[in-house]
Amino acid sequence: MSEESKIGYILMNIGTPSEPTTKGVRTFLREFLSDPDVIDINPILRWGIVNLIVAPFRPRTVLPQYQSIWTDEGSPLLANSEKFKNSLNEFDSDLNVEIGMRYGKPSISDAADKLIASGVEKIVLCPMFPQFAQATTGSCNAKGIEILKEKEIDYSTINNFYSEDFYIDAVVNQVKKSNAFDTGEHLLFSFHGLPERQLKKTDPSGGFCLVDSECCEKTSEFNQLCYKFHCTETVKKIMSKLNTDKPYTICFQSRFGRDKWISPDILSVLQNFADDGVKNVTVICPSFIADCLETLEEISIRDLEIFQEMGGEKLELVPALNSEPDWVEGFAGFLRKNS
Repeated sequence: MSEESKIGYILMNIGTPSEPTTKGVRTFLREFLSDPDVIDINPILRWGIVNLIVAPFRPRTVLPQYQSIWTDEGSPLLANSEKFKNSLNEFDSDLNVEIGMRYGKPSISDAADKLIASGVEKIVLCPMFPQFAQATTGSCNAKGIEILKEKEIDYSTINNFYSEDFYIDAVVNQVKKSNAFDTGEHLLFSFHGLPERQLKKTDPSGGFCLVDSECCEKTSEFNQLCYKFHCTETVKKIMSKLNTDKPYTICFQSRFGRDKWISPDILSVLQNFADDGVKNVTVICPSFIADCLETLEEISIRDLEIFQEMGGEKLELVPALNSEPDWVEGFAGFLRKNS
């Protein structure tokens, strides 16, 4: 075994139901929403919401959404993640990479066991979220560290890559070669949403986040871990390299519950487009590096139908990076650099 191959990498993502059934969705949602990093409220209240409201009733509502995108290979998120892992290993045979899901299978612990059995002496935890959020990157790293400490193996972590050139360039290339980019009138950058309180928790001053009117538009010592700032910076860098005069808008999707979430919400933006006569919209989702429920169903099916009901015509998605060759090559170098 070479010195390089003594390092293993766990590519971590949120996870997916094991099967498109009520039981499969319920099991996943119960584990996912019981995480205090995801629903960061009083533990007793969280338990009640998850076990008395969400778990009994929501699976039947969201099950058709999962069923509409399920493939012969299973969950699109898992299938795309596995293809990306295999592409990395094929590109660089010394990269020892495994997939570990924060919730569900294959678990982070399963991935660690495989790497340890292969003889690695150190594991690098890499959450597959370009922009930092405690509910995603933070939770994955915390769980991964807990597991690796128990297994008594050396480790390090990667936190985000929202402004890294290899990522920005891969997104730009994916947009440029997309038919959606050629035909769309307006570029809509849609990121996964978060409750505002989760943004505020990353502000060490307690008086900058969502107080200063330009808090997400400029670099500050107080927003270095701010998800919305990361999203804004990502879009700035993408637009600077796209070399287009098409107008663009940033929005956030996938709201859940009654808390105040970061804005603008995608449905509000789509309503504004329809009111202004914008018919053909190109949607780019930089926070999702693999196509999944949020891109394939929420954007491409549900939101398209809503937009057409509003008076729009096309809501066309630029595919996620998935296993694009330039993305694979760039990410392989990124892993090497952060070993």
